[in-house]
Amino acid sequence: MRRNPPPFPFSRRGNAEAQKNVMEPDLFKRINASLEDISLQVVTLEAEDIPAMGVLLNAISLLEENGAALQDPVFPQITAGLKGYCEKLVLCETAEMAPLEKGICALQSHFRSLASDSPQGTDPSEVLALLGAAAAQPAAGGDREATPDEPVCPDPGKSRLSPEDLQILSDFTVESMENLDTIELSLMALEQDPEDVNTINAIFRPFHTIKGVSGFLNLQTINRLAHSTENLLDSARKGDFVIHNEIIDIILESVDTLKKLIGNVKDNLCSDKADLEGGLDVDPLIVRIEGLNAHATSGTAKPLGEILVASGAIKKADVEHALEKQKSAPGIKLGEILMDEGVVGSQEIISGLQQQKKEKRVVELQVKVDTHKLDNLVDLTGELVISQSMLRQNYQLRGLSDHAFDKNLNQLSQIVSGLQKISMSMRMVPIKSTFQKMVRLVRDLSRSSGKKVDLKMSGEDTEIDRNVVDELYEPLVHMIRNAADHGLENPGERRASGKDETGTIALRAYHQGGNIIIEIEDDGQGLDTQRILKKALALNLIAPDAKLSQPEIFELIFHPGFSTAKAVTAVSGRGVGMDVVKKGIEKLRGHVDVRSVAGRGTTVVISLPLTLAIIDGMVVRVGREKYILPTMAIVESFRPKKEDCFTVEGKGEIILSRGQLIPLIRLGEVFHVASEARHPWDGLVVAVEHKNERKALLLDELVGKEEVVIKNLGGYLKNVKGLAGGAIMGDGKVGLILDMAGLFEIALQ
Repeated sequence: MRRNPPPFPFSRRGNAEAQKNVMEPDLFKRINASLEDISLQVVTLEAEDIPAMGVLLNAISLLEENGAALQDPVFPQITAGLKGYCEKLVLCETAEMAPLEKGICALQSHFRSLASDSPQGTDPSEVLALLGAAAAQPAAGGDREATPDEPVCPDPGKSRLSPEDLQILSDFTVESMENLDTIELSLMALEQDPEDVNTINAIFRPFHTIKGVSGFLNLQTINRLAHSTENLLDSARKGDFVIHNEIIDIILESVDTLKKLIGNVKDNLCSDKADLEGGLDVDPLIVRIEGLNAHATSGTAKPLGEILVASGAIKKADVEHALEKQKSAPGIKLGEILMDEGVVGSQEIISGLQQQKKEKRVVELQVKVDTHKLDNLVDLTGELVISQSMLRQNYQLRGLSDHAFDKNLNQLSQIVSGLQKISMSMRMVPIKSTFQKMVRLVRDLSRSSGKKVDLKMSGEDTEIDRNVVDELYEPLVHMIRNAADHGLENPGERRASGKDETGTIALRAYHQGGNIIIEIEDDGQGLDTQRILKKALALNLIAPDAKLSQPEIFELIFHPGFSTAKAVTAVSGRGVGMDVVKKGIEKLRGHVDVRSVAGRGTTVVISLPLTLAIIDGMVVRVGREKYILPTMAIVESFRPKKEDCFTVEGKGEIILSRGQLIPLIRLGEVFHVASEARHPWDGLVVAVEHKNERKALLLDELVGKEEVVIKNLGGYLKNVKGLAGGAIMGDGKVGLILDMAGLFEIALQ
């Protein structure tokens, strides 16, 4: 027993005998109206609009029944060919619309010759070949029978479905479940790379298939939900927006709901229930999906009503009246209402729809560029900056008093500076992609630990150097794991301490000065300073009588192998996470700070340079050599008095500055350079800071502030402590960029 009404017959049924009794004028009038309606549908048909294809297929089936009464051999052949090709479109076996349009034109031309009694002689072979000889093929599922060795239903007598329908529906449930499983796997990959078009297409195709086949089988709830989700993915495929965590979450929810619906169909195959899908309400989910799609995309084509009013075909009052009528029947399109009321003809509707389809979305054009080409552009721009600086400092040119030359040189400087900023901005990418990868991580950690965790993100659009983004992922993973595993309490402990059961991890990014700041904050139990000190004593990291400040205590957690966890879990507890964080961030010329309040939570603050290619530095001189100090590390510069300089046994030289004793580092001795200043009061001292610790650098002269392009020192010098790289100065010589972490480590030795 078949469901009522079917989307279209599984087996073709002729109705020619009934049609023969109809008077010929009425028959021709009905066929002409059907052809006009089908032509209108074909013109407005989108290649992936399966529901509209189902309506078109019904119309062609009705035309096929009426055409059988014409007693013409060609008309039913072309009609059957159109029907077969339309079935291929529904089943996604093809996406080419041109053969369908040419087939309709051929059928209209042949019918006009019949109506005018013109001599017959139309050869349908060409159009049938274009349609793929679909006329000779039976409709999908028409004569299919369940194989004896694969019983769909143990007791077919209890089902209200025919054996053919049972087999088709059974195949649909199996294949759809497999498709949904592949979607889940692809979504996990998409979460790692939201802009991967191939992955988006891999997710889109199963939804497209489920939508098409469910429409064919009249499973309306499944069809509507799959269609809505497919539209969301189609917008992402077109580049209207970038996939983010909210979209992935709602697609996962759609997958789960479709599994329930398809599971209901499978369970109800052998029952006498009229609703195989189980009556599950998907409207709220569809509304959320469509709302998310509308919010994520920007810019739409002009409404049909506005196009018709602008062309003078109808009045604005007619459109408003039709829109009010559409509210009571949402499934009916505006064009159909206007035609039914006789306000406008089919040709005006077709013309308006064609104009609507031609209107393109206004989007910001983007071009994909190979990263190697981009890096080469940045390098060449850096060389241009160096050459321009050398030109300005050329002693022969500096002696000229030509105003025109000075004007041109200044203009050249502005152009080079602008070019440098543009080229550097091309390396900048939003940190959003890295942040979004943390969503799945937190979801998995929450499930594995049994804790309720809510991840809140802000500043995802903050831009940072592409190379920094690539290196930032691993440190972030370790810190998020520590926050979820060690920082946040389990729900019972949080209730006992008066907190919400759901713990919060906040991930923030923002610009501050010339750096990007990333904060990872949790509202957990905070760091236990006593436990940290006890562990540090056990590892011989500190002396028993050591008196450490709170920042110094927190610094201990970055030592390799340091962990206060009571037990090692699959997530953390081996003491390697924070060590990796420290090394990774310092590799990027950044630093990490930890703030914590017992019982209230912990905040890890990462400070990174915006770019790894250019550094804002202070050029200093020691003897004949020039060095570059990163300006972000400089606290102050001064010439000390003799009475403010001391030597302490076991600690070396110390400078008194603003009531604070600062250890002195002689740069000349570190790099074996003859310095002009034999005593601290003979030279200049620059106080620098690294991880809340200050040192004083003794040098001969402050040359000036300058932006320099960082150059790699090569394999032989890359591991020299105290050096971060090199830069070509305006006089053509190489200046060494100092690394504060390395200098502080040398000072301790």
